[in-house]
Amino acid sequence: MRPLAYQRALDLFTESVIKPDYELRSNAGYQDCYAELMEIRQSCLTYLKTLKEINDIEALDESDLVEVEKTAATKEASRKLAFARGEYT
Repeated sequence: MRPLAYQRALDLFTESVIKPDYELRSNAGYQDCYAELMEIRQSCLTYLKTLKEINDIEALDESDLVEVEKTAATKEASRKLAFARGEYT
């Protein structure tokens, strides 16, 4: 893996999730799932932040292990939130 390229790709993907897609949001409104779409969006942003934090760690020391555990817990909580309603099979 090329760390710099990965970070740039992660930043671009995060930007694409943040950027409003009015057609998609309109469709979600018509299909009565707008709130769920925004919930999934927030879960994705949380997960992307976790990925960025994990990949920012270059050399671990004892204090970093605590941070990695905290990040892993955040990632797991985000997954549970995103898929709590059975969107993921």
